[in-house]
Amino acid sequence: MDKVIKLSITGLVYNQTVVGTYGLVLSEEEGNRRFSVMIGEPEAQSIALKLNNKRSPRPLTHDLINNLLNVFNATLQKVVIYNMVNEVFYSELHILHDGSTIIVDARTSDAVALAVRSDSPVYIKSEILDIVGTVIEAQDEPNNDEEEASVNAEDLTAEELDLLSDTDLNELLNMALKEEKYELAVSIRDALKRKEK
Repeated sequence: MDKVIKLSITGLVYNQTVVGTYGLVLSEEEGNRRFSVMIGEPEAQSIALKLNNKRSPRPLTHDLINNLLNVFNATLQKVVIYNMVNEVFYSELHILHDGSTIIVDARTSDAVALAVRSDSPVYIKSEILDIVGTVIEAQDEPNNDEEEASVNAEDLTAEELDLLSDTDLNELLNMALKEEKYELAVSIRDALKRKEK
């Protein structure tokens, strides 16, 4: 059997080169390698909502799929990223139903969004991580100035964000994503989009 490595979600990073996309950053749980998967904005918002324990007024697509699994007494056991072709990741859902495992092909973005809703683990085949994984050195703890800037940024209105330079906005965006403040990140991203227009 192929060796798989358990992953954890590190964060979401807005992709400034391809409009409407995000980088879903995944890290190996027992190691220091990470990589990112390009995903669409709806999937990024779906993942961010769940990570921040926020609920949509009506079920999103991934909520609906999770509800259907529950209705039919099926359980998502795990997600496995099993292949990569032309920089596109391929994933499969391992679903337990009536004592047997059913494997369903899925986009990685959808698979991860479903995994976070069902508290299911996400794995990647080790040979794929060997190719795409980047070793990240341990970083210093953020200093008080960075923490203070992040707290103040949450109080800024849309009009105040519009007055900041692209450089300042990008720095704030990176800080917000690093600290997993996704609502703030969305506000900053919107301000960057307004500047582009």
